[in-house]
Amino acid sequence: MGCSISGCIIFQKSRSQEEIQRIEQRLRQIMIMAEDRGRDSYGIVAFQNDGSCVEIKEIGKASESLIKKPRFINPKTYIVIANNRAEPTTEYVANKNVEDIQPFGNSVFISHNGMIANDFDLEKQFKLKRKTKIDSAILPPLLEGIWDDSLDGLQKILRDAIVGSFALAIVKKGEPNALYLACNYKPIFLEYDVALDVVYFTSLESYLQQDTLKVWDANPIRQLKPYSVAKITTSKAFDERSLFIDSRKMKALVVASAGLDSTTAAKVMMNKGYEVTLLHFKYRHRAEAREQESIRRIAGHLNCGFMFIDTTLFKDVIGHSRLTETWAEIQKERDGEAGAEFAHEWVPARNLIFLSIATGIAEAHGYDVIVPGTNLEESGAYPDNEMIFINKLNEVLPYATNLQRRVKIEMPVGNLMKHEIVKLGVQIGAPLHLTWSCYEGGEAHCGRCGPCYMRKKAFKINGLKDPVSYAESRIRRTA
Repeated sequence: MGCSISGCIIFQKSRSQEEIQRIEQRLRQIMIMAEDRGRDSYGIVAFQNDGSCVEIKEIGKASESLIKKPRFINPKTYIVIANNRAEPTTEYVANKNVEDIQPFGNSVFISHNGMIANDFDLEKQFKLKRKTKIDSAILPPLLEGIWDDSLDGLQKILRDAIVGSFALAIVKKGEPNALYLACNYKPIFLEYDVALDVVYFTSLESYLQQDTLKVWDANPIRQLKPYSVAKITTSKAFDERSLFIDSRKMKALVVASAGLDSTTAAKVMMNKGYEVTLLHFKYRHRAEAREQESIRRIAGHLNCGFMFIDTTLFKDVIGHSRLTETWAEIQKERDGEAGAEFAHEWVPARNLIFLSIATGIAEAHGYDVIVPGTNLEESGAYPDNEMIFINKLNEVLPYATNLQRRVKIEMPVGNLMKHEIVKLGVQIGAPLHLTWSCYEGGEAHCGRCGPCYMRKKAFKINGLKDPVSYAESRIRRTA
């Protein structure tokens, strides 16, 4: 269901009438913005500190009638939960009435965004009754019947009993000072208004309209973690639990180029207890044959699995890269230093595409983490090695995989320079002697491309001899 949940929790302090009006006006604005995700009906329930509540429920858009409705926030109001509903095709109600409008509840009130797929199963299993066949309406009687009122108990129900998608705002009528928020991949954004001492919440960050404010006028915003449940009280207590099921598989899929970085990263993950598989992409690049040979040898040394993904996408479709010989020659000015300082050998969107494919494999085959060889050294020249690239992808992944398919990206060498990676690799026994770093695919490393330059320099800084051979050294010996 494409709804929006909204509301606020007002922390305990005395307030002027002007402040109360500002809180309500802000919430009305959020509700009108949120009809972007729901235009069929809207509902508001405001909970008072004496256990009573004020309800507004209306068919149609909030922008058409909410402005005409009487005030619903007063000095006794602690919490407000609201809903803008977009009626799904599967739950179309020809003749709607107030019983079809969220928030639903009797002693437990709920505003829900998402789709409950097992509502009829829950109704039958727990002998529940609801006033409407709308799927969300099963949640209040379910909680009223089996919830033990604890946060751990709510975590267990949402994790183990509910099948479907959800973002939830929950208030128990007998506990009007506590707001429960929960979500899986349906988002909830929270904004703390410092001046008014209020937390607003809603389904899209844009409804909070912070991007129109100067940075010093904006209020703090955070997103409730995907797959989590939290309890917030009017005394500012905050407690949060994860809804992820701990698989304890400890499997890591290492996106391996056969170079120093991914090989060291693979050994780090093995030392952490992960079952490691090396994932190597054959994308018709210059060093493809040498990298495949190295991957097989590295996997054999580490006694881990490996898989090859064959794709012609980068050469036949995308092109425009020196590495796939669809553009210019490899940059070898100043014996590779120029190639180390700028992304002359950039392959368009390579890491994004690699990690997207790796995510699909990880979801399907039960890998807990994806591990690229991104590092601090190359983030100076390659934007997809910058930490924020991985951090942003991790924010997206809960919305890219199916329910309870937890996949995340870790970067064990993401904060290291090349010489630090060499030092770490040697310390932990990574098979650096089996690695291939060169952009070319000759009998030995060319010694003049960007990776060769960085590799030689990194070993030299550590006072170590690079265990691989270079073509330039062979030429000197022959001469």
